[in-house]
Amino acid sequence: MSNELIFYNGPTSPFGRKCKIVALILKIEHKEEKINIYKSKFLDEHNPLRQVPTLIANGKTISDSDNICLYLDEISSFDSIYPKERYWDCMTIISVTNGIMENAVNRYIEMSAISEDEQRKKAIDRYEKKILRSIDWIENKFDELYSDKITMDQIAVACALDYTSFRFTKEWGNKNPKLKAWLKNISKNDFMIDTKPGESFKYE
Repeated sequence: MSNELIFYNGPTSPFGRKCKIVALILKIEHKEEKINIYKSKFLDEHNPLRQVPTLIANGKTISDSDNICLYLDEISSFDSIYPKERYWDCMTIISVTNGIMENAVNRYIEMSAISEDEQRKKAIDRYEKKILRSIDWIENKFDELYSDKITMDQIAVACALDYTSFRFTKEWGNKNPKLKAWLKNISKNDFMIDTKPGESFKYE
């Protein structure tokens, strides 16, 4: 049976980055194609939401970054990156990081793709408050998050924090010194360096 994995990603997607990092850590061979979703009608056949990341695994479509990461972990020959002893705590942290990234993406779209006179200030404020409140929450759980072994929730947190710095603000680190120091350290890894955001496509 063919073992072809085609990974459709965007140049700046934090969700796609999360999946890419998992593939790199677990040493899973794949072909990555960075696409402009606004001009990728072909993707509708596989994912009608036309979202990245989308994985085509031996002809089967797997959408949603969490599903993709779970799939990659399942087919890997390495130990699972989902810690069995704290599985649900891990999944909860991942869910919160998804919210950070979703709100950061929505904030960026609101501020970059909508004319200033039509921007919704209250919506932007809500996005920002949710992001910063969630980072504070993770800081308070840092001791249970931290381990010498890279886990899925660590990958998700790293992507969420780095995307917040990229699209919103680096000032989140002022109130969260543990996470700030930890992100600086984990960012030295090749899997973080090799997956840094590129140049985004124009919103259409």
